[in-house]
Amino acid sequence: MQTKAKTAEDLIGIVPHTLGYVPQESLVAIIVGTDEHGLQTCATTLRVDFDLETAAHIVAEGGQWFSRLITGACTATGVFLVLYDPRYLNDPHDLNYPQDHGSDSLRSPGDHGRGADPSADVSSEEPDWDDEYPRVHRDLIRAAIDEIALSLGDCGIDTLSAWWVSEGRFGRIDDDGASSTGLEAASASACATELVAAGSSPAGSPQELVVGPVSAAEFADRRGHLDGEWLSIEDGFDVLSAIYPRLARLREGEDALDHGALAELMTLQTVMAIDSLLVEKWSRDAFEMILSFDHPNFTPEDMDRCRPGKLHLRAWKYAKSPQAAQHMVGLSPRAPRPRDVQLGIEFLKTYIPLGHPDVRAAAYAVIAWFEWSLGGSTMAEHYARAGLALDSENSMASLVLDAVEHGYLPRWLMSAHRDLG
Repeated sequence: MQTKAKTAEDLIGIVPHTLGYVPQESLVAIIVGTDEHGLQTCATTLRVDFDLETAAHIVAEGGQWFSRLITGACTATGVFLVLYDPRYLNDPHDLNYPQDHGSDSLRSPGDHGRGADPSADVSSEEPDWDDEYPRVHRDLIRAAIDEIALSLGDCGIDTLSAWWVSEGRFGRIDDDGASSTGLEAASASACATELVAAGSSPAGSPQELVVGPVSAAEFADRRGHLDGEWLSIEDGFDVLSAIYPRLARLREGEDALDHGALAELMTLQTVMAIDSLLVEKWSRDAFEMILSFDHPNFTPEDMDRCRPGKLHLRAWKYAKSPQAAQHMVGLSPRAPRPRDVQLGIEFLKTYIPLGHPDVRAAAYAVIAWFEWSLGGSTMAEHYARAGLALDSENSMASLVLDAVEHGYLPRWLMSAHRDLG
């Protein structure tokens, strides 16, 4: 989208609208692209889980994993970073807030935000930052952001500015928390107000974004005389092979995913095909391999050669292969292309309201796996819990929830943390 953001209030104000909810314990990258005429636009917004453990990993091993995500998302020339950290401002036992000093304009490309703006107003009431905990906390965050900025710089991407949001306030990371602004100023900024006027209404929490089903009456009405009928798995793969070229075309470009095109693909025949593919573990695994668009046994080129009847045979062969399983997104050491995996997520989110109740838990679990594979445990946890609420024995949903609760990362991120250098 094009954005008229010129101030920090504008920048912070648009984040909940681009994500759809207010993030917590997150690092958000507002990615800027530059066209052939030099016009800068917000290409996309990317959120990753971020806490002190993540910051420590980055300080120890570099920010290459994060820069890989940015370069995989789109062609970027600059990035605004916004850290959401509930403990950034204060020691857990000290809830005194610094005074409001207003905010600076956004800095120019190439400025990594190291050093406070000398024109910034300084409060006569200086907060007490002598406690060791908050000082170490902020020093670690600043060091991690510097590592990310250096890694992005190696890729030719400028870190335009870096900000923190905590306890209803925001400020520059390089200001050490000594100058901040109330978050209300961002919520009432020109850009945020314009988005609200256009109908944007961020959810209060990510849990509210979990897609739910249509009513039982609407489900029965949409199925009509086919209510209670199932396609065979072989027929399901035939339908998938038929719609795959149109689905794969949505991977192209860097504009926002076309939800209207996804809705057009989700005919009753497509819905029933997905129903059938989610019934068996092997067909669900194959469907997941196909929908990630990066599995070496189901590349777009391979899929183009799969005529009716062929995809079922290929799926049967590779879905049961331990070697193929190691190349699934999340288990593979390859960094995924975020747009590809997000397309798979959005395709399934379009399906879920219409999908059969008997396999809805499996659909939730696949979305949870895809979310986790991108490094986003928040939505992964909520979709895993949604699946387990329907089927307490769903193995994939249980696996994702265990991974989130124990802090396990997808393999490509574990490799980035442990094997760099």
